[in-house]
Amino acid sequence: MIKRIELMIPTAVCAAVLIGAASTCAYAQRHARKEANIAESAEPRNVKGGTTFQAAAPYDKAYDAVLNYLKRQGYTIDSAGKDTGQIITAMDTSGRYTQTGTRVEVTCIKDSDTQTSVRVAVTEQKRKKLLQTEPWGDPKVDAEASAKIAGEIKTALAAATQGHGQ
Repeated sequence: MIKRIELMIPTAVCAAVLIGAASTCAYAQRHARKEANIAESAEPRNVKGGTTFQAAAPYDKAYDAVLNYLKRQGYTIDSAGKDTGQIITAMDTSGRYTQTGTRVEVTCIKDSDTQTSVRVAVTEQKRKKLLQTEPWGDPKVDAEASAKIAGEIKTALAAATQGHGQ
């Protein structure tokens, strides 16, 4: 009888250790999934809307002028591709417990050899950051901010193309 008790105690201890290890592993997996969801929600997503205007400039010059304008204004460029015509700035976060993330997305579209359409969309995303950081909400276009930055880009494009003898 004594031998049986001695054998049962180590088995019970091993079972408790295994249960503890399994719950720690499950917690780590849940935490990793949550962190992945938060990171994924911060990724840029294509949105409809914004402000579109036409510039009397070749595609290459228009794209370069827009990229240089955003850099000069202090925006950090998250991604840019001349082949796709897209320029996306990094998210600028404001707020403490209720946060707002703002980014600028510009798309240049070649209409002809001398004409380029430029679409500007300023998007905002919101999230709560209290005891836990929540994922970002869906991006929404800020029409007023989009129109303002589109006007500034249009002025910068006109100045850049006139400065190069266009």
